[in-house]
Amino acid sequence: MKNFVIAASLMLALGACATPHSKQVREDARDRYDRANAQVVFDQANQSFHAGQFEAALGYIEKAIARYPKDGNYEVMRGRILLEMKRTDMAREAFVKAATLEPTSADPHYYMGIVLQRWNELDKAAAEYAKAFELVPSQLQYVSAECETLIAAGRLNDAEKKLLAVQKTFEFSPVLDRIRADLAGQRGDLKERERWLTTARLRTEPAKAQQLVEEIAVTRFEQGNWVGCIEALEDEALKDSAKSSELVRLRARCLLMMDRARDARDLMLTLRAQTDCDGRNASLLGLASMRIGDTARMNDAGHILTRARPESADGWVLLGVAAMQNGDRAEAVRLLSEANKREPNKKLPKQLLMVASNVAVARATP
Repeated sequence: MKNFVIAASLMLALGACATPHSKQVREDARDRYDRANAQVVFDQANQSFHAGQFEAALGYIEKAIARYPKDGNYEVMRGRILLEMKRTDMAREAFVKAATLEPTSADPHYYMGIVLQRWNELDKAAAEYAKAFELVPSQLQYVSAECETLIAAGRLNDAEKKLLAVQKTFEFSPVLDRIRADLAGQRGDLKERERWLTTARLRTEPAKAQQLVEEIAVTRFEQGNWVGCIEALEDEALKDSAKSSELVRLRARCLLMMDRARDARDLMLTLRAQTDCDGRNASLLGLASMRIGDTARMNDAGHILTRARPESADGWVLLGVAAMQNGDRAEAVRLLSEANKREPNKKLPKQLLMVASNVAVARATP
């Protein structure tokens, strides 16, 4: 009897010890089940997100969070979807929650920085990017975002300090070279800007260097280096975009500055088939034509400009000069008067009007 009581007591004791463990086992199993099911839905959200189906993605991710609310990555995904949907307030809330759930994760801070940058809260955005980089100091995108934001905020010295602090870690990064170029540009140092852009270009394959080369060309133009600008426009990285209106206009401006007006006119004629709603093509074509006395092209450009920018004097000036060169002084006076009426503070219409008026008076005097 005594042995039976002892055995029963041992069984009760063992049963009491096993109950919390069994409960934990059941909870762990349920947790794994919930996580696995939530992950399936998360994968669907991720696929929809990258397919640009943001409403569907939001529906999936909210189901995943309802199933397993403890994973901060789900909140990050929810925030990213909301960002794409331009619901930035809700996105920010998601990233704050993600940072609470995953205090060692950098992504919530990085995306929080994007939200704050969109709100133009640049100092706060830079601080979030800095926090992301502190958590994962191997990620170039975090430090580059911080430096770019510091430059945008006008904190040029802070940006420079950060670039110096990470230069050994990312010694050959064209991304940081590009940021150094922006820093130099903000300081008005065009030579230094060109140097860093050129360094970045050397470290970037042609297929990814188009924007860099375009900026090199523009920087050289701003320096008055017309030959260097044209050389940049010959770079193989621009082989697919060299005939774009913007780059053709840049080349034409270089040619004009090099006293090659005829070449500039011929180049601008290659854009005749393109729509010129703002009159930028016509403006350059007219200027080049005026320099070589091509009145037909001046008239063409002038008519386009008076339609595209009727409030501007430029088109009327071109038409007036063409009329004067064709010997129609009365028409020249009328057109140049229209130019002067539209922009009375401009010197050129006034000067040309005086010339045309004097010639007209002289011809009328017996």
